[in-house]
Amino acid sequence: MILKALDTIHISSVSPNNLLTGQTFELDDHFARLLIERGLAAEVTGIGVADEPISRKVAGANTRTKAG
Repeated sequence: MILKALDTIHISSVSPNNLLTGQTFELDDHFARLLIERGLAAEVTGIGVADEPISRKVAGANTRTKAG
């Protein structure tokens, strides 16, 4: 689900940095609903989504790289 932060929050599975108010990000439905219930995020509907950068975390992605 794509959400918009209503306050500054930190979700390490989305980004190593804080998500700022108004920033959009993607999160699984279960945790997205929890944030919505707590008033920390709102679901983004299809309007304007393509124009905004979205913080995404790909399941199973390895962010470490090793040369050699």
